[in-house]
Amino acid sequence: MRPSSCRAVTLAATSHELAAFRSDGYFVRERVFGPRELERLRAAVERVHTRVVSESRAPAAAKVERIDGKRYQELAGACVKWEWDDARADVRSMEPFLHLDRELENLPDDPRLWLPAAALCGAEKLALFTDKLNFKRPGGAPFPWHQDSPYFAFECAHADRLISVQVYLDDASTENGCLWMIPGSHRAGVLPGRSDRGVVGKLYTDVERVLAEAPRVPLAAPAGSAIFFHGDVVHGSQVNRSAASRRAFVLTFQPDGHPQFRRPGTRSIAG
Repeated sequence: MRPSSCRAVTLAATSHELAAFRSDGYFVRERVFGPRELERLRAAVERVHTRVVSESRAPAAAKVERIDGKRYQELAGACVKWEWDDARADVRSMEPFLHLDRELENLPDDPRLWLPAAALCGAEKLALFTDKLNFKRPGGAPFPWHQDSPYFAFECAHADRLISVQVYLDDASTENGCLWMIPGSHRAGVLPGRSDRGVVGKLYTDVERVLAEAPRVPLAAPAGSAIFFHGDVVHGSQVNRSAASRRAFVLTFQPDGHPQFRRPGTRSIAG
């Protein structure tokens, strides 16, 4: 899909969205993807989940590694994080994932996703930095408050120019573990991490120390909605208390010419 010049203006970030991004560190566009598109995307991510679970059971599968008691495994060219409960065989998240299904591989080229991000990156031409798939099955664990930039900075010297967009594949609510944001937290830059949560825990923001009085905002939105956000904005999610899955994917864009995070080469956006 290639937008006309008129359509491109509509897709680009508006002045209101840019102001919200500067002030809050994020903005939301509801129902970017329609019902039929969502049906295809949900089917594709479930195929990916099935494949990863199957490969984890193969005799030659990479061994499960434990960090802070949590399970990690390299499968099908992705770093898979399993649900915190050892009794569960559910994927919690995986990065990258687009290469695992043809229905998904061209998502970064969708102008509904990259065009709003272009102004936020401050670049006319973009490339993909990384892609991540999140599953939150019923009972799925929360994700603690964190910033993305400290994680990205290990492999990226221009982390301040990375822009992420998370797309809900299911209706997201406070009941099923929607994303939460601390508006304006990006303006403080990289914040101190927790010192009591082990190795990975150092990447979790110590909100009680530095943001105790800051408001927490749940981003409940219908399926197909997209959240564009800054790498320094503090965000997280809570447990899924519903009887249905809350699935989402995240694409992180960067100025063109830079390599991907966990994949070889540069993945330029076909804009």
